[in-house]
Amino acid sequence: MKTTIKRICTISIIITAVVSTAPAFAEIAAEGEWGKAQFYGSLRALVTKESGRETDVADGVSRIGIKGHVNLSEAWKATYRLEARILLDDGVINSDTSDFHKRITYVGLKNKAVGEVRIGKQYSPHYLWTILPIDITFHNPRHYNVRWNASENSSIREANSVAYFSPSYNGLSFGALVEIDGGDPQSSGIDSYNIAAKYNIGSWQVGLSYIERGDDFRINDAVKPDADTIATAIQYKSNGHKAVLRYQFEDVSDNTEFKTIGAYYSYTFESGITPQFRIYNLDNGVINGNQIAIGLTKKFNKYGEVFIDYTNYDDDAAILKKRDDDVTVGVKVSF
Repeated sequence: MKTTIKRICTISIIITAVVSTAPAFAEIAAEGEWGKAQFYGSLRALVTKESGRETDVADGVSRIGIKGHVNLSEAWKATYRLEARILLDDGVINSDTSDFHKRITYVGLKNKAVGEVRIGKQYSPHYLWTILPIDITFHNPRHYNVRWNASENSSIREANSVAYFSPSYNGLSFGALVEIDGGDPQSSGIDSYNIAAKYNIGSWQVGLSYIERGDDFRINDAVKPDADTIATAIQYKSNGHKAVLRYQFEDVSDNTEFKTIGAYYSYTFESGITPQFRIYNLDNGVINGNQIAIGLTKKFNKYGEVFIDYTNYDDDAAILKKRDDDVTVGVKVSF
């Protein structure tokens, strides 16, 4: 009986803590003098119909994770993040194709005056400042188009990496990342590096990134040609409007060049409805194609949304991306 009462009291305390904390912070987190730990997730289920393929229930790159910091002193924090892939359509968590090391896993040290150093597998400055503004706007990952050749499967989440992110100097920030993988036979020491800068002023953000890659292995044991890549993205956000222009040029070691030019626009109404439009031009020097996407999203606060996207390829873009016209509907829940 006493054990039962203790259990009931413990459960009551936990429920009270969650109920009293959730409305204020809108997150599942524990925080104290020691630091903070936050459990988070983004669950994305899609129904897609691509030309030439059967209708498919698919996952939209769902994930769960924990992130936060530990207070080491008044000035220094130890930061961390562990993220796992989920396959909603198959009902699989942490399988051979979706375990933790496929996502984000790092620890770091952070100081407001010095910046932050991270070690592990992490988002690159290239991704955060030149890809994220435009490419994670539509919902079907089959149609992301800014990854090609050397940057495909590698400039997003860099494994075996050390990164530095500076503080903001009147809106100007710097980032650098080096990948060091002793198992790659094509390189010794530093396998690749990324240097980047971001400038925020008012409603505008400008990102510029350069990557030099000297390794041949990518994630999932893929082999890609080396390349030097330069990219820039200009973003404007104000009063419901969002507009992005992006340019990327890759000088590939197989004597080819690849250019990607993208433009995006959306407007969010007070009702939470957001119509959006994006166009990419993909040019490898021989084939020049265009991909156009339009979509409509209905957001519920910032935690859930339903959406419909339509993606159209001309003949050349379909060849370059090995994809075709597609209609996607789905739901996304974040916490």
